[in-house]
Amino acid sequence: MPQRTPLYDRHVALGARVVDFAGWDMPVQYPAGILAEHAATRSACGVFDTCHMGEFLIEGPDVPAALNRCLAGDFRKLGHGRERYTFITNDRGGVVDDAVVMLLSNSTAWIIVNAGDIPGDFAAVQAHLPAGVTAQDISGKTGKLDIQGPRAWEVVKAVLEYDLRAMPFYSFFQTLWNGHTVILSRSGYTGEPGAELYMAAEEVGRLWDALLDKGRPFGAAPCGLGARDTLRLEAGLPLYGHELTPDLNPVRAGFGRFVSLDKPEDFPGKEALRKTAQELKAAKAASAGGGEVLVGLKMEDKRSPRAGFPVVEGDKPVGRITSGAYGPTLGISLALAYVDIRCSQAGTKLAVDIRGKPAPGTVVELPFYANTELRKRN
Repeated sequence: MPQRTPLYDRHVALGARVVDFAGWDMPVQYPAGILAEHAATRSACGVFDTCHMGEFLIEGPDVPAALNRCLAGDFRKLGHGRERYTFITNDRGGVVDDAVVMLLSNSTAWIIVNAGDIPGDFAAVQAHLPAGVTAQDISGKTGKLDIQGPRAWEVVKAVLEYDLRAMPFYSFFQTLWNGHTVILSRSGYTGEPGAELYMAAEEVGRLWDALLDKGRPFGAAPCGLGARDTLRLEAGLPLYGHELTPDLNPVRAGFGRFVSLDKPEDFPGKEALRKTAQELKAAKAASAGGGEVLVGLKMEDKRSPRAGFPVVEGDKPVGRITSGAYGPTLGISLALAYVDIRCSQAGTKLAVDIRGKPAPGTVVELPFYANTELRKRN
């Protein structure tokens, strides 16, 4: 039986259509529909239940060095109160999960992971921690909400009395709301400015209510997984199980900037990732085939490619779709795909085989959509 977040009854009361997502009963959309929720987030403010995600508490001496042994990123120079996106990798360099590290102090950090396999992620992290550094899975005790959009800062200010625009992107701090601790992070998964909020699971429902109530004058709307997916696709953000899997590594996916191959510590898959980086560099220099890389495709009509559909050049298969959907902000269908490196240059004309019929598209630079206010500070 799927698990339920602390907000399940509230979703039902709001008329949400609930689906099983990674073993959780989650709202895929509310009565207004996915397009309306997508538009609300791009133009005003969307509020998302992300309590299904996992959180690990890491404690001990020199936590940044310990994290360097568990994860692909480098945390030695990460400031306290700052965050970094990275990956949990396996010995082949494939992605066990993508994750965000929040460094509270030199002796304390949180790792935020996806809902799909929290126990597996926890085991992978714990297996590489040095003696004296401990990990605790606090997922069941922790509630998480995302509030995203150009007016999210106004809603946060109305509820938490703090101006998000004063914070650097990917930073966080602890504050109090109604006597309860809240971690306020300027971050998100939609391509819009906004925040991710963490607090005790038993209190998160009251915060959800407050965000929607005080956010109403600013256009705040509850949003489900459907809008979350179209928003992240437009922003060119990967989804675990699609763009990232245990058999796909982040360097080949174009996320090598989140992998540190020059840090002194070893981590699972480091040499495999180094080899991939060298192979891609040589292939690009020679303009030759060197395996597949992740690209964006803008389609010429509204037919939406789906994960697994073949990508072709003429009648020759050159790749496959990992994610595809109609992009409401741009008014066209979009896709992420792994294609042969020879076909990965922006402007390359390709097609997607949609049930036996070719749908033409063009390789473009990612992201498809970018909000210039995302990282801006006032």
